[in-house]
Amino acid sequence: MHEMTRPAGTGEVRGDLLSCYSTAAAGLLRAIGVPDVLAFGTQLFLGVRRSGSLMEFLHYHTPLTGDGELYRVDLHRRGAAAPGEAADAIVRHAHETGAAIVTGRTTHLPWIETGDAEPAPHWFLVRPGPPGRVEVDDRFLWTDDAGLHPGFVGTVPAAEVGAYAWSPLPPGPEQASRERWALGDRRDRPPWSPERPWQWLELTGRRVPGTTGFAAVMLARTATARIADPEVAAHGWACGRAAFDVLREWLEKGLADPATYRHNNDFWVASRNRKMVAASLRHARLPGQGPEALEELSDWVGSTLVPAWTALVRALHYNARRVTTGGRPRPNALTALHAVADLEDDFRTRLGDIL
Repeated sequence: MHEMTRPAGTGEVRGDLLSCYSTAAAGLLRAIGVPDVLAFGTQLFLGVRRSGSLMEFLHYHTPLTGDGELYRVDLHRRGAAAPGEAADAIVRHAHETGAAIVTGRTTHLPWIETGDAEPAPHWFLVRPGPPGRVEVDDRFLWTDDAGLHPGFVGTVPAAEVGAYAWSPLPPGPEQASRERWALGDRRDRPPWSPERPWQWLELTGRRVPGTTGFAAVMLARTATARIADPEVAAHGWACGRAAFDVLREWLEKGLADPATYRHNNDFWVASRNRKMVAASLRHARLPGQGPEALEELSDWVGSTLVPAWTALVRALHYNARRVTTGGRPRPNALTALHAVADLEDDFRTRLGDIL
C-alpha cells in the first residue's frame, strides 16, 4: 500500500513551474546544498539545433550539474537486470547520499493516471523512509486533457521501488532527445539497454557553490545567451535570436506536418521556465544593488513574456488538434513565435541594463 504523507504541491520545490526532469533535479540539488531556485530561475535561455527531421531543444546555458566553476554535481546513470536488484541499489544510494533520482516511465508509476496519453519517461526522487520503506518524492504538477496530475509524496515498500525504475528506450526520438539534454550537460546518450532496463542516477561527487556572486554570474550568461560549457556549445546549438530564426524556418515548413507537433512539450517546458524565472528573480541578489531592479524585471516577465509564451503554446496545441483531424493549420503560431522572439530580445536588453 502507498501511504500519502502530504500533498505534493505543498513542498518547497516548484513542481508547478518545472518539468519532471528538472523537478527531480531541483530536489537533488536542494538536498546537497546547491541553491536550486537560483540554478533554475536565473536561466532564461533557449538553444535549438536540427538533427535530420528532429528539432532538439536545450533549456539551460549552464548545466544543472554545474559548470565545474560555480559548482559541480557528478551524476551517472546506472542500470540493473531485474527490479529487485534495482531496488537494493536505489535504496542503498538514497541512504548514502540522501536522495536518488529514478528514471522511470509513466506507465509503471501507479500515482500517474496516463489515460490515453502516450508513454513517456518520468523522473522522480527517492529518499530514505521508515524501516522497510522509502519516500517517493514526485512534486511535478501538470494539467492536461485528463485534468490535474497532482504529483505524489509518500512512502512505499522499499522492495517495490525497483519496479518503478523501468527505463526502456523512449517511444519517440523527441523524447529520447529530451531525456538526453534534460540536465543541459555534455553527457552522452543515456545507455538504455534491454539487458539492464531498470535505471536510476547516482551521485558520485559534488562541489557545492558559495552563494556570493552566483546569481550575477548566471544572469550575465543569460544576458548574452552564452552556453557555459564548451563541450555542450560544440554540439552546434543556435542560441538567443538565432534559435528563434531556426524555429521560424522549421515551423513555416512543417506547419501542416503532424510530426512537428510532437515537439509541443518542448515549447511547454520553455514556457514553464519563464514562469520559474519570474518567480525566482525575486530571490536573486546582485552585488551593490537592492532588489528593486530584479523585482521590476520579474514583474515584466510575469506580465508580458509569460503570456506571450502561453499564447504560443496554445496556438501550437490548437494547430496540432486541427492537423490530426485533417484540418488546415492556422498561421497565428508563426505570429506568436515572432512576438516571443522580440520579447526575449527585450528581456536580455533589460537584464543587460541592470547588470
